[in-house]
Amino acid sequence: MLDFSKFTAAAPVSDAFDLLAIFDKLDRKSSHTEPRPSQREAMEQLTARHQERDLVLKISTGAGKTTVGLLYLYAHMRMAKGPVVFLCPTVQLVQQTLAEASQLGIRASHYAAREPHPDPECMRGEGILVCTYDKLFNAKTTFDRSDVRLLPVAVVLDDAHAGVELVRKSFTLSLTGAPLEKLKAIIGASCSQYHRTRWLDIEAGDPHATLEVPFWIWSEYSEQILQKLHEYSDSDLFKFVWPYLQRGLARCRCVISGTQAEIAPDVLPVELVRGFDKAAHRLFMSATIADDSVLVRELNIAPESALNPISPPSDRGLGERMVIAPSLVDPALERKFVMDLCSDIAKTHNVVVLAPSEQLARDWEDVGACVFIGDSFSEGVRLLKQPSCAMRFAVFVQRYDGVDLPDDVCRVLVIDGLPTGEGVIDRHDASQSIVPGGVRNKLIYRIEQGMGRAVRSHADYAVVLLAGQELASFVGRQQILEAMTHDSRNQINLSFELAKILRMASTGDPAKAVHEAVSQCLNRVQSWKDFYNQKVRSIPKDEIQPNNVRISISSIERRAHDLCISNRFPEAKEIMSSIVGDAPSAEEQGVLLQRLASIVQLYDPTEALKLQQGAYEKNRTLLIPPAAIKKPLQMGSKTVAMHVCEWFRAFHNGNAAVAAIRTIRAEGAYVNKAHRIEEAWRLLGEALGAISTRPDDEFRVGPDNLWLWGEWSFVIEAKNERGTVLPKEDAGQQHQSMAWFHDNYPTRNEKVIPVVVAKAEVLTATDAIFLEGSLKISQDGFDKLCANLEGFCLRLTEQGPVFVVPDNVHRLMREYGLLPEQFAGKYASLLK
Repeated sequence: MLDFSKFTAAAPVSDAFDLLAIFDKLDRKSSHTEPRPSQREAMEQLTARHQERDLVLKISTGAGKTTVGLLYLYAHMRMAKGPVVFLCPTVQLVQQTLAEASQLGIRASHYAAREPHPDPECMRGEGILVCTYDKLFNAKTTFDRSDVRLLPVAVVLDDAHAGVELVRKSFTLSLTGAPLEKLKAIIGASCSQYHRTRWLDIEAGDPHATLEVPFWIWSEYSEQILQKLHEYSDSDLFKFVWPYLQRGLARCRCVISGTQAEIAPDVLPVELVRGFDKAAHRLFMSATIADDSVLVRELNIAPESALNPISPPSDRGLGERMVIAPSLVDPALERKFVMDLCSDIAKTHNVVVLAPSEQLARDWEDVGACVFIGDSFSEGVRLLKQPSCAMRFAVFVQRYDGVDLPDDVCRVLVIDGLPTGEGVIDRHDASQSIVPGGVRNKLIYRIEQGMGRAVRSHADYAVVLLAGQELASFVGRQQILEAMTHDSRNQINLSFELAKILRMASTGDPAKAVHEAVSQCLNRVQSWKDFYNQKVRSIPKDEIQPNNVRISISSIERRAHDLCISNRFPEAKEIMSSIVGDAPSAEEQGVLLQRLASIVQLYDPTEALKLQQGAYEKNRTLLIPPAAIKKPLQMGSKTVAMHVCEWFRAFHNGNAAVAAIRTIRAEGAYVNKAHRIEEAWRLLGEALGAISTRPDDEFRVGPDNLWLWGEWSFVIEAKNERGTVLPKEDAGQQHQSMAWFHDNYPTRNEKVIPVVVAKAEVLTATDAIFLEGSLKISQDGFDKLCANLEGFCLRLTEQGPVFVVPDNVHRLMREYGLLPEQFAGKYASLLK
């Protein structure tokens, strides 16, 4: 007999928006019998605020945010009887989300790449669609196809800050090959006139040389660029991005290197992504949020939502991480030490390295690691998860987020160098000598995300090794620590204390002390666990509160973007002008002025360049306007020793200062391009207490480097790329630079010395007449200067913070030969 009772649907879950009630009525697996306290608190707050369009949920990794996000979508789906979407950074996390939905008893389906149609049941509001960010955020998204027209009722953005970078990537057009050459042909003459030496490096194919095309040049040629690039609109590299950019190309940024160029909007036009922009409800979830304002500026969330995030009080934070920067224990424990240490550990425990580039990643192959690039990282994770697999040592390139490596999958994680990003724009912004808040916080976020890859729950543990002098120096700065989240800040602070303890316990063998500390964590020695609990877990949570000023600025920038879309440029100028003074530093005020100038350029180029002059006066790393007002810096009333004290105190740990010097020494190697040498000399001058600038880079006139060092002045030209002869043109350049100096510093003409950075064997050409008394600094002289400065920093570190006072610093500088009057005799020779 036909029994229709078999086909009768089960009693539906209540359509009321009550996440706890829904959780109780789902047909869950035994692993999900009760929500954790932090999940319960998140569910209660989401229930109370479910009518708000945008919500931000801050909850630690492993605390169950995926469950909460799925329930949030499920409730909206049941109420509205429409489709909902869960966005993940990677396919690996999509699979984990689908597994979590299965455990909860919620139907979910993967809307995969190249899949034209979503699951029909999900379209009817009977299941949750799960996909990666790039499935929705691309100019050819199937969400908008005429036979799909998928407009979600609600969207969850998991790992939202990782998502921001992925969304920005979807709006970034990368040019290589023929399109790049056509772009260079259009803007080459103007860019060469703007920065002759940098453009020569770009023409020579130097991948490290980057130049941001000035917005007045970009605006002038934007229509011509549009026509030429549109020829490639149907190519694979263009078709998923070009439709986003073509209407607003004149408002985009363009950064070009010797091998690649990137074009991207300054403010992301996410309003073009219908499935995101028109969704009735959006939940932004993240375990690590260094800067809430980025969600407002980049993803257009409501400012009040960023100001009032949901943070469950019972969230127990991250798991246990022993963070060690070996170079802070002893400067001799550099990257090679970390590589050898990991090679040894990998015999018994899984080790994962996160590298910023393929070049650095390949170095690890020499110590037995397997390198995984691009999408191959999924295979690397799969192999690490197989206990029977012999592969215990993996390197992932540019994977600071979106990778779960819990428990034994990864017990030692290495962050190999500063994670500056893989794109040309990212690398250019990170290379600026004055790093404003937004760029700085992006670096911090990547470091925090990277550190969290190996600890995926409160019960998990791992050793995190920070390799490289540059990274150790970066995290050792006070302003960086202050911008980190509570757990990361405490764990980094503990790494400084560990470094001190290991130095004291090393008995002359710091490498052995580091080995022993790592072993204590991996072997679960109780004294280490007690020490960690006391130093980190017992500290009351003091989470950074949302920054009202930054969020307000981001909101105004977003509004100005909307006005520009409607060609209401004067109104955009008016509201942007109102926030410049609110920026927390002069450098960031300069950044806002430059953004304002780029808007004004679209209708009043003369006024735009005046604004850019004001921006440049506040921040010398910004674009140099034509006929920029040249206001060279003066020494001021502070002594050399006072400047050195300020420089040294900026580091939380003295060995971080040593790491900074070692980074300068590496960048200053004479085999590097001149622009890297010049930046190394600028940083070296700052460390020595000079007012150190790069006039040619800042004003397009004057010497490569200038040190105003106490009563002395050093006019420095970088000629490290010359062979064995300095030609007549170099002598002419020196005369011009000295003339510029005399014009701009008429009161400092008594103690000024021209200096040439050149190889030891180089001689002047017979017709090259350099100024009498000119000095030459060879590689040996530069290295000796750095070595003495390093010894000075080590000595100051041993003495302790109480001795970082001008009188003692001056005495030690004299002892190490670091005073201005000692420079010529100890490190230089006469140019012949």
